[in-house]
Amino acid sequence: MAHMQPELKLLKDELEKMGDKIDQATQIKHVTQTKALFKKYGCNPMFALVPPLASAPIFMSMFFALRNAPEVFPELLRSGGMWWFVDLTQPDTYCIMPIFSAVLFLGITEAGKEQMMASDPNRGRVMVNAFRALAIVMVPLTMSFESSVFVYWTTNNTFSFVQTMVLKQPAVRKYFDIWDPPKQVPGQPAAESLFDEFKKLIETKKKEPKNVNAWAKDRVKAHNEIIEQQRLVKRKLMEKETRIKAKG
Repeated sequence: MAHMQPELKLLKDELEKMGDKIDQATQIKHVTQTKALFKKYGCNPMFALVPPLASAPIFMSMFFALRNAPEVFPELLRSGGMWWFVDLTQPDTYCIMPIFSAVLFLGITEAGKEQMMASDPNRGRVMVNAFRALAIVMVPLTMSFESSVFVYWTTNNTFSFVQTMVLKQPAVRKYFDIWDPPKQVPGQPAAESLFDEFKKLIETKKKEPKNVNAWAKDRVKAHNEIIEQQRLVKRKLMEKETRIKAKG
């Protein structure tokens, strides 16, 4: 899809340039060219929905089953763990597994961000940042879950992280005939690391106080000028009233 995107965008731009001049023959031609383009690159947009739709029921089934397992097998799970999480019916006392699971999720995001940004850098950047935020937020949101849930999550995330790193290796990609992401189009922003994003955020925050202070000073200055004008007008009115009384 990423390799096909430039040609697909070209077809779309040509159609948009025609504006209201698009007739039925042009529409049929555009549809035919689009289908030929998908066939050329061996792409099927609907096929991309198969993996998440297939894995979602399994993931949700495992999650709800493990959350309800302490009610069904309380005695078995109370001593079914190991190391610091012996009681699988209770949350992780040291919060090690929630943090480890979040770090693995963040690692998967960082390892696969080039793929997410390959087709559409702007939309991909939003997705990457959303996943980064989710990795941070999921720690306080899930730290009260039973340890049995995190035994599954950490195992699953570890496998996914290892799989992502393995599939990034050139030899593996060549063996399975996996295309590399297309080269960056000139003028488009490159994928930034989490460190770069935080650095940019910190630099932005450093600049904000100066702007806020300047804005606050301008407001105070404008306020003082208004007050001074009101005082001047009031003083002139009082002087006028004094002169009128003196004449009277």
